[in-house]
Amino acid sequence: MGAPYPGPWTPKPAPWTLAMHDSDASTNIGQKSAQMGYTETVLNITLFKMDFESLDCLYVLPSKTPDASEFSAARFDPAIELSSHLTDMFSSVKNVGHKRAGPVNLYIRGSKVRLKSLPVAFIVFDELDEMKQENIPDAEERTSGHLHPQIWKISTPTLPNFGINALFEKSTQEHYTFKCPCCSRFIELIWPDSIALVGEHQNDPRIKESHIICSVCKGRLEHKNKTHFLKNGVWQPYGNPKVDERGFYINQLYSIPIPPWKIVKTYFEGLIDKASEQRFFNSKLGLPHVVEGAQLSEHEINNTRCNRRKNDPIPEGTIITMGVDQGRWLYYEIAAWHFAKLGNDLNMSAECEVLSEGKIVDFNELDALMRQYQIQKCVIDAQPDRRMAYEFACKYWGHVVLCFYARGQQGRMITLDQDENQHKITVDRTSWLDVALNRFQTNRISIPQDVSIEYIEHLQNLIKHYRNDSFGNPVAEYVNIGPDHLAHARCYNEIALPLAAALATNENVRVYL
Repeated sequence: MGAPYPGPWTPKPAPWTLAMHDSDASTNIGQKSAQMGYTETVLNITLFKMDFESLDCLYVLPSKTPDASEFSAARFDPAIELSSHLTDMFSSVKNVGHKRAGPVNLYIRGSKVRLKSLPVAFIVFDELDEMKQENIPDAEERTSGHLHPQIWKISTPTLPNFGINALFEKSTQEHYTFKCPCCSRFIELIWPDSIALVGEHQNDPRIKESHIICSVCKGRLEHKNKTHFLKNGVWQPYGNPKVDERGFYINQLYSIPIPPWKIVKTYFEGLIDKASEQRFFNSKLGLPHVVEGAQLSEHEINNTRCNRRKNDPIPEGTIITMGVDQGRWLYYEIAAWHFAKLGNDLNMSAECEVLSEGKIVDFNELDALMRQYQIQKCVIDAQPDRRMAYEFACKYWGHVVLCFYARGQQGRMITLDQDENQHKITVDRTSWLDVALNRFQTNRISIPQDVSIEYIEHLQNLIKHYRNDSFGNPVAEYVNIGPDHLAHARCYNEIALPLAAALATNENVRVYL
């Protein structure tokens, strides 16, 4: 181990990890707060599998660069250098993504690429919630040729029923418990029952007096004595103890290096800042969390139902647009736009009346919708069937565009491809989803009485997740916890409005943004 615990590995800084090393379950789930020793644990297990069991291993991180590269340089290589045994064992460590120990291999990969042709018996998914979720089953298939494979999945959680939390809920759900030095009962440390919170805000110097307490007897538990009273703790299952998926949960109240007052400071910061609120629950408490207003409620959606039904006559004298998202089906939303007053921002000035929504099999049916509703502008998701979408755009020249989500776009700017023959636009995903979904919270949209259950579910499956970027600035992005195609059709329909207005007035679209 390196600083601050130099020398051979010891469970002293994280005693809860000792029993984790001995798990023989085929699947192990670690839902955790940040910096709780889980990565060191799975790295130890990986090296053991290679050394004693001669098994090929795969270590998966969210991305190749910088995650896999930094892990290889900052975690794996130092572990080798600190052990003469490991130094002798590995014949090649220079390759960032492939380490060899004689005939045994360790592959270090990012999750954003397909993980094929890597037959392994042991896999670690580290920070699973940040990974490209659809590639995870493909990686798991790498163990299908082995009789007794083992998989570890660890992560700080983000949202309920997503990623690591969805897996943890199906596991044994084990919590680390220990004997209270004050009352001798077996307890666990949980927020807020196990904290004596002192102070009133994040800059209050009294917060350093905050300390942990027994949730039962309320006796004070000295932070400096954690190593002593936590060392003989045990994992207690709260889920089904008979399943073969062990789940391990821990939060930063247990942390030996991190004093309680630093957790309290983040709590106070979260009272005034959404990104800090998210970080408090995810990184400090190891719990999934939805910030208020980050997810549409069923009540907010149902509150926008009007007397109209989907087969009612099409309103006259309005702009009619359509948004289409590609999936196994073509998902669409068609809307009429009404203007009580005109302003510099069309989307903010317009009221949206959803005329129809649903899913169809192919572009022939989409063609019928274009003619039936006399669509003035249609925005289609460019992927996955770009060829069919392009041919459709060519057929309805000037009335259909292919949309790409991309990073680096400024706000709601719509970037048109310089070659108009490409029928291509690029937008910022988060900014346009904000406008599309916020209509329900501000009651600036109406939906038919007979709107589908699927439409409502898809809208609720997009949740805004807050975090701080590498510079400490708050950023947000939408994460899907289930099918979300009709929510994106809603977004593409929102984008279609300024494009339709530009088409009708023969003006450049940018004047509306």
